[in-house]
Amino acid sequence: MSFLRPLGLSLLASLSLLASAADPRLGQTWLDHAKQDLLPWWTHVGAQGEPIGRFPTFRCNDGSAYRSEAPCPELADPPAWIKPELGRQYVRMQSRQIYAYAMGFHLTGDIKLLQLAEAGVRDLRQRALDHRSGSAASWFENGKPKPAIGLRTSQDLSYAALGLASVYYLTRDAQVLADLIRLKQHIFNTYQDKKTGLIKWVAKDDGSGEAEREELVATLDQLNAYLILVTPALPEGPLKQRWQNDIAQLSKAMIARFHDPATGQFWGTRGAADRESAEGRHNDYGHTIKAYWMLYLGAQQNQDAALAEFAREGMRKVLAQAWLADTGSWGEKRLADGSSSNRKSWWIYAELSQAAATLAMLEGDDAERWHDASQWWLAHFVDRQHGEVWGSLPANGQSDGRQLKQHHWKNGFHSMEHALIGYLSAQTLAKQASRLYFAQPPSRKAPALRPYLFDATVLKVQQQRLGQRNIQQVDFQIMPQRNIEKATAAQ
Repeated sequence: MSFLRPLGLSLLASLSLLASAADPRLGQTWLDHAKQDLLPWWTHVGAQGEPIGRFPTFRCNDGSAYRSEAPCPELADPPAWIKPELGRQYVRMQSRQIYAYAMGFHLTGDIKLLQLAEAGVRDLRQRALDHRSGSAASWFENGKPKPAIGLRTSQDLSYAALGLASVYYLTRDAQVLADLIRLKQHIFNTYQDKKTGLIKWVAKDDGSGEAEREELVATLDQLNAYLILVTPALPEGPLKQRWQNDIAQLSKAMIARFHDPATGQFWGTRGAADRESAEGRHNDYGHTIKAYWMLYLGAQQNQDAALAEFAREGMRKVLAQAWLADTGSWGEKRLADGSSSNRKSWWIYAELSQAAATLAMLEGDDAERWHDASQWWLAHFVDRQHGEVWGSLPANGQSDGRQLKQHHWKNGFHSMEHALIGYLSAQTLAKQASRLYFAQPPSRKAPALRPYLFDATVLKVQQQRLGQRNIQQVDFQIMPQRNIEKATAAQ
């Protein structure tokens, strides 16, 4: 698979010529961003692993895999929070890379990307999944799965499910679904607090204090990593109903424990006063907007109008707080004085843009913030030389080339989802169909297909045969929520 040089500068130039978010050319700009800026990084030989599918956790900024015997300069003397992790291969990062390939195929129809996603799934299922308990390893160290079952964080388990979820969504592979169900059952049976409905951080107390941690992401990432994506794709029946009920229960529990009505934000952690401050762990715009976004999407699936309204208004407030009008970009978090930090984190920026795009696409909100933020993203985050996006940037948006693009918390999940949401939103705002690709077996009863996390009308399905695979090229029309409500009221 060739490594094509990204053409990000031409993409930026084309975006800057688009007068508004409804320009019919904007969808192609997002497709080009995925094809030319992101996918070359993931199709690089250094990304594919040894054997292929066992994707490396750390890579150098030129795309090559990290080698401890001859480390590249950026990993030879890394920050203290990275240094002790270099000997580990994280399952959550392998799973996020599976997602990147899966959604790359979803956007482009390139069968080689689906093959890489499935290679990653095979390796994950063979090595990382414990078929007796249903658990998944968090990382491998010297070839051994770590840590012990019960000491693995529920967040790590949720992201182990992400790769399985994305491949099942595309292929409806029954074996992949069986492993995903076992993993999900393990999480809920072992980690869920029956009194509160929340998911605990770890299931066992080893004396470290980890069992007492109250983490928003322990619950939130069950929604984010697999429940919201997979539930609509499940066959009708008790299993689907149970997953829908789980979405509703987690949503309710998350609001009860982590939402702060006074500020409108979701606290990243609870249990100590100093955690409810500007400097508290995970008290940023990213975790708050992601919580509202998941609540909104889950409420739509469950037809919960009150929860959808709560989440919709919450997103609007966060987006207003996070917007930096002087630079046409998003801030990172709210500071103690009420202002917004003007530093940038790639995943927080992406989450804010995705929420803004969703509201513009479905609710008719003004799309200009999203359009301007997209220009800033392409102008500053993209590495023009080697592809992908920088992990963090200072206020001026100028990378010094030392910020890592892949490590034990950064992979292709957020950047590829950002491109996918960008494409779907641009097409919808321009009143154009969105074209996506699936790889599902032929069936007498066509399965319900939807464009990622959104409801839509299927306009056209074109079947293709590529080798031994059935590929579906599907054109969707996403209908804004306000139009759905009008149509429903008229019936």
